[in-house]
Amino acid sequence: MPEKRVSDEISVVAGLAAGVSNYARSRGIDIAPICKALDIDPATFSSLTERISLDRFSRLLETCALISGDDAFGLQCASTFPAGASGAFGYGLISAPTVRAFLRFLQDHVYYATNNSNFTMVTDATQVTLSWSFAPVIAKRDQYVDLSLAVLVQRLRDILGDRINQIEIGLERPKPNNIQLFKERMTRRVSFSQPIHTMRLPVSLLDVVNPNADERLFELMNLQCRMLRPETSADATHFIDQVKRYMQMRLSDAELSLGEIAPYFNLSERSFQRRLAELGTNLNEIKDAIRKNAGFKLLVESDLPVSDISYRLGYSTPGAFSRSVSRWFGATPTDIRKKHAHHSAG
Repeated sequence: MPEKRVSDEISVVAGLAAGVSNYARSRGIDIAPICKALDIDPATFSSLTERISLDRFSRLLETCALISGDDAFGLQCASTFPAGASGAFGYGLISAPTVRAFLRFLQDHVYYATNNSNFTMVTDATQVTLSWSFAPVIAKRDQYVDLSLAVLVQRLRDILGDRINQIEIGLERPKPNNIQLFKERMTRRVSFSQPIHTMRLPVSLLDVVNPNADERLFELMNLQCRMLRPETSADATHFIDQVKRYMQMRLSDAELSLGEIAPYFNLSERSFQRRLAELGTNLNEIKDAIRKNAGFKLLVESDLPVSDISYRLGYSTPGAFSRSVSRWFGATPTDIRKKHAHHSAG
């Protein structure tokens, strides 16, 4: 059984995995032993309320992609995804009265469903731009992003039909082998190797009415998602775990300050520092520990250049990251990768 790690604190709606088993089977893959090795219970995939570790789910998808030799495995899984399998989040999107309501619901509840970070939605005179990323400690997430975004686009396609091709999508992932498949399943306007995930829609689409609209169900799902949100209270027994989780999601923000974090927990800066001191730690120690964990994970489990890893972890230069690695492990990033090279295929 895998050791529980800090990254396991980041969870997603288990129903997002619905359809993975069927598509994997069609490719001759039995996911049961993979799930067992990752300590994932496939029975939760049919649950409307259970949550699973995003890191372990991402590992499942990446392993299946590797075994099948299909770098669009996650995208393909979306085609077998049952509508509404993600529970209240899915049914809320299905029943949204308009595209505008759909996007507002997405903005309000995407964290509950997918645990992404740095989600923003900006509207100007001509377009709406959505952007988001994921916690830096999730080393390999391309297949998960492909799956979750393709499912989202399916729901938008139910409303927009062919007008879905007016939407532009930018993905962090490198260019896939079969670009045409992405153009068919997402939108014709899709680009790769972007600094952050983006979706752009013309404002003319905002008032398009959903033919499957159900305002009463939509409001009910809105309330349900609010009730099911991951706990974000600053209760004493969970306080340090909540701080760690918040820091994980925001590691790439080099300017993250006490003045920004404390209000998130409804505390003054002084009260925030005092609560950490009572627990025998401080913000810098927490950040350093999370960076150490994430830095090792990214060096061993990803092929990201050291410069990209340093950016993900909020360092101003690769040299600053390398100095931290030497302080933590008494070795250079290159030395660590050489020593643990056998892990990189996982």
